[in-house]
Amino acid sequence: MRDKDKPFVMYRRGPANFTIVPRGASGWCQFAMWMALLGALVVWFADHVGVNSDGAEFFYGMVLFGIGVFVWMVAGLWWMIARAEIVEVAELMRDRQRERRKQRREQ
Repeated sequence: MRDKDKPFVMYRRGPANFTIVPRGASGWCQFAMWMALLGALVVWFADHVGVNSDGAEFFYGMVLFGIGVFVWMVAGLWWMIARAEIVEVAELMRDRQRERRKQRREQ
């Protein structure tokens, strides 16, 4: 898959500092599907709390919900990063600065 066809763009500022942005209809549709999975987990948890509002069942539901959200988050990041064009922000800024200097010299 070429970088221009990828449904996400990841702007990397450092090893653990990045932003992932959907690109085009495909990216937004995939992002909406991923959020729908979280919505299903939240609906399940709300139903579980309504039925089991105290005791051990409530605790087990909380643990399952926490594990589910953690797995959803890690899997989502892994999935989006694998399908993202990666833009190094430091290199981008350096290239733009060089271009501005070049334009000033030509004037």
